[in-house]
Amino acid sequence: MSANDVNAQSGNAVEPLLPIEKKLIGYSLSLGIVLLVILVVLNHLYPAQL
Repeated sequence: MSANDVNAQSGNAVEPLLPIEKKLIGYSLSLGIVLLVILVVLNHLYPAQL
């Protein structure tokens, strides 16, 4: 890509997220938080033996 192409594209308006994209973002964040909580609980119940 040339510098002119990059400059032309950077001036374009930002498109809003589609509803399915919003759902996927929400599901991904929820799954990450749930897995983090499970990891913390398991680490608290069964601490690592070094």
